[in-house]
Amino acid sequence: MKPTAIILAAGVSRRMRPLTDDRPKCLLPVGPKAVIDWQFEALHTNGVHDVMMVVGYRKEMVQDYVQTHYPAFSVRFIENPAYESTNTLFSLSHALRGWRGDFFYMNADVVYDARILERLAPGKEGGYLAIDKKQCRDEEVKVEVRSGQIVAIGKHLDPSACEGEFIGVAKFAGQFAERFRQKVLDLAVEGNEMQFFEYALDQLEDKSGLVPVDVTGLPCVEIDFPEDYEYAVESVVPRLLAAQGAERDV
Repeated sequence: MKPTAIILAAGVSRRMRPLTDDRPKCLLPVGPKAVIDWQFEALHTNGVHDVMMVVGYRKEMVQDYVQTHYPAFSVRFIENPAYESTNTLFSLSHALRGWRGDFFYMNADVVYDARILERLAPGKEGGYLAIDKKQCRDEEVKVEVRSGQIVAIGKHLDPSACEGEFIGVAKFAGQFAERFRQKVLDLAVEGNEMQFFEYALDQLEDKSGLVPVDVTGLPCVEIDFPEDYEYAVESVVPRLLAAQGAERDV
């Protein structure tokens, strides 16, 4: 049985204005498709058709778009009513309150190659985070790795001590998924409204099973800033289209 995919698409994306004044970031055009199209195509390629989407900002636009373009998927929409004053920790908690089991996780602003999910899919017990090995910026979510295991994650880490950037796509499976779920629910309380979901991973007392999955070299980008959007359009999408063309030619 394929895991469910949880997609967080509730945020206002203030850093992307004015591009997001009239639409959520996941509906921005990136090449011939919207950001969310690339995700649903990657899910379809990997046989994942059960999706939970956490929505908030312009939720009706997201719901209408997904229902119109992806009728073959089973999609449940879950609202984060406090999307303007909370972050991804709270959005994920809304999805996990009624969920137990393995799941793929993705931020709705990531454009990525379907082979990234393929690399994450075999994991049966643990947390598997797609990592782009590179010199990171301060703003990026970074991971510190020792002996093949992630020991710290977050934007607060010293870039010089980190393995690379977590690109916002992951898989959680087995007992690890349940431990992580409980930690998210425990931490989604007053005082943590603006925490990112990675805070729950960083706060796990036992991080055994939390491992990096190297996706360096595969086209992907998390669109946080206008320069990321430009990079997606100018660099990532041409590589994705070229890879898709090569697959059709085989």
